Amino acid sequence: DQQRNARRQRPNVYGGAKSSDRLETNNMNNNINNKNNNQNYHDQQNIHNVQKMRAVLETLPPFCRQFFRGITEYTSARTRLAYAYDIRTFFEYLHDSNPQCAKMEITAFPLSVLDMLAREDIEEYLEYLSYYEKDGKIYTNDERGKKRKLASLRSFYSYFFKAEMITKNPAVLVPLPKLHEKEIVRLDADEVAVLLDQVEEGANLT
Repeated sequence: DQQRNARRQRPNVYGGAKSSDRLETNNMNNNINNKNNNQNYHDQQNIHNVQKMRAVLETLPPFCRQFFRGITEYTSARTRLAYAYDIRTFFEYLHDSNPQCAKMEITAFPLSVLDMLAREDIEEYLEYLSYYEKDGKIYTNDERGKKRKLASLRSFYSYFFKAEMITKNPAVLVPLPKLHEKEIVRLDADEVAVLLDQVEEGANLT
C-alpha cells in the first residue's frame, strides 16, 4: 500500500514536459498566425492604395506617370497616393484659375505647363489652399496641410528639373509654411481661486 501511494504521489515529469512543449508550440503558432495576418493586411492595403492611385492617374496629365514610376523604389504606395491627390489638387487649381490652362482638359496638359509658372503662381496656390470649394464641399488647409502639399509639389518639380525636362523650379523658391504651436491658455490668479473654491465646495461639478 505504501509503495502504491508513493507511485500515485510521484510527479509526472514527462507529462509536465509534454504540456510545456505543447504550450510553447501553441505560442509559436499564434505568433506565426499574427505575423501572417499583419502581412496579409499590409499587402491588402498596398494593393488598395495602388488601385486608388491608378484611378487618380487617369485624371492627370500623361507625363505624371513618369514621375510616379521614378519614385516607386524609395516611396510607399501610401506616400505615392498622397502625392497623387496633392498634384491633382494643384492641376485642378491651374485649370480653374489660369486662363491658358482653362482652355484644355487637365489630361491634355503638356509638361511645358510647369515652365509657364513662376514663384508668384505657387504662392497664390498656397493662398488658395486656405479655403476653396469643390463639388459643393468646402476644403480648408492649415499650415500643416499647406506644408505637405508644397512638399509634394517640390518633389514633383524637382524630379523633372533634375531630369532636365523643364528649365525652371519655382516650387523650391517658396519657403515651406512654418508650423505654429497652439497657444497654451493659462488661468489668471482670480480664475484659479474660483476653480479651487468650486472643487472644495463641489459646486458646478458633474
